[in-house]
Amino acid sequence: MGDSRTLLEQSARLWLRAYPRRWRFSCGEDLVGTLLDLAGPDARTVRLRDGLSVLWAGWALRFREHPPLLPWLRYRLFGADLPVDYRVWMIDDLLGRLHALRWFVAYLVLLVVSMGMFFGVVGDLDVWTQMLSGWPWWVAFGVLSTVVGPRYSARKVWRKHVSGWVPPELRPRRQRAEAVRELAEFRAASGYEGPSSPLARG
Repeated sequence: MGDSRTLLEQSARLWLRAYPRRWRFSCGEDLVGTLLDLAGPDARTVRLRDGLSVLWAGWALRFREHPPLLPWLRYRLFGADLPVDYRVWMIDDLLGRLHALRWFVAYLVLLVVSMGMFFGVVGDLDVWTQMLSGWPWWVAFGVLSTVVGPRYSARKVWRKHVSGWVPPELRPRRQRAEAVRELAEFRAASGYEGPSSPLARG
């Protein structure tokens, strides 16, 4: 029964990833409990209908909070700041584990589209086709960039637009304990009791 309950909870949390990161930390436990109740005591996974409802609601929220195209492109490609209304979205994006991959894909898509337009205008699409034929090298470069420097661009944008203090999630592994200690000292000195870092809890 315990294993079944664990599998059911894992299923619920998997569906919950449709919601933005900060929402999962603040309200996720309530929705997980609701999904477990709806599934029933003998269920091993969340019902498909309930999971799809969560998926739809989560992605609808992400769509509503997403910045407009032009500010998003400036942010994604050049690290530009976003309007205040989308600052929380930006923080979520920077702290996300796939930030480096999203950053690389945006650059790759822009390169492919812009080069396609250029060679289309000059009437020499063969060169563009040859570039596309080298896609395994692009994929390898993307994987390498997300493994070697997965948080570099996120740290850079964070320091520029959010804060000089970098949270544990964006620091190299050897510096994460120091970040948790700094946050604890700040809370002790200021009396601030905000949400803790997931690394600090783990």
